[in-house]
Amino acid sequence: MDALISLPVIGYFMMPGFFASYSTSLNLLFFYMTWSTLVLSQPPLKVEVIGTLGIRVLFWLMPATLFLIFDSILPSLAVGIKHQSEASLPTRGRSKTKISTKSTSRPQWFSVIALSLVNITLSAALQAGVELLFTQVFHIRSALKITTTLPMPFSILKDLARSLLLREVLQYYIHRFILHPSKPNVFSKQHQKYFHSITAPYSFAAHYDHPLPYILWRFIPVYLPSVIFRPHLLTYFLLLALTTLEETFSLSGYTTVPGIMLGGIARRQDLHSAGKGRGNFAPWGLLDWMHGTSIGTDVVEDMQDEAEKHRIQERGSEALEHAKDSGRRGLRGLNGKRKGRKA
Repeated sequence: MDALISLPVIGYFMMPGFFASYSTSLNLLFFYMTWSTLVLSQPPLKVEVIGTLGIRVLFWLMPATLFLIFDSILPSLAVGIKHQSEASLPTRGRSKTKISTKSTSRPQWFSVIALSLVNITLSAALQAGVELLFTQVFHIRSALKITTTLPMPFSILKDLARSLLLREVLQYYIHRFILHPSKPNVFSKQHQKYFHSITAPYSFAAHYDHPLPYILWRFIPVYLPSVIFRPHLLTYFLLLALTTLEETFSLSGYTTVPGIMLGGIARRQDLHSAGKGRGNFAPWGLLDWMHGTSIGTDVVEDMQDEAEKHRIQERGSEALEHAKDSGRRGLRGLNGKRKGRKA
């Protein structure tokens, strides 16, 4: 009791920063209680599967639907901000393409949505199957760590960094040597038939592919690193949210997307789709740059462009501040002269 009423403790509670930290602590406590209740009251597999599907809905299905509505209602406006203009409008036109010497047309938008939903459901089912295999058949620990304890910030950053790095490596080599090999195979033929039937991508095309290449290219590079490193389930959810959002924006077809890196990823993905897989096999472009398979501007040029834009903005801000200071000094001088005349 003496400690509670001592001056240092009272002073801490009276500090302005206390209220912000108090609010943050309450939010963390509320989140911890909610997460603990969820994990203790529901089967872990149910939490994992429903959380995975919820992330897909929130970061892919909902924004992709909004983009589709925008492209359909305001096509004249959408054309101006699309990489491939009218060809990128999902509900307009059916451009003819040739795939494996057979003339086919771009699939209708509703069939793209239907197959994409099948692939999303299939990947969630495979994830559940791995968990059941680990826990019910092999009787070992679950593939992902599902506990009431929240992961620490350093642990989250470490697991995210190495999972994203391994995902980049897996996507590049699977995409280049299995889905775009020198000699066609069953995976590459289906990948060309489905995913590359859309040369002007839109967000629903992010998960449009035959299930076999889809599992190889989209599901395994994200899920396998998590099985290897076994992060906390919340960290996996964050990883899945980031990669899902990246895929949604990078295949949107828009020339302007939020974020510094997303702009370059979107341009490279658009060129990959337009060229039917001639290059740009991984999202970040690091391995494409190293192996010389970049199409258009590579990741190094993108970073240089962004740095130059940042310097230009800084110079503009400095010039604006300088102009403001000059104006203030001029006003002070003018006011001083007026006061001198009155005196």
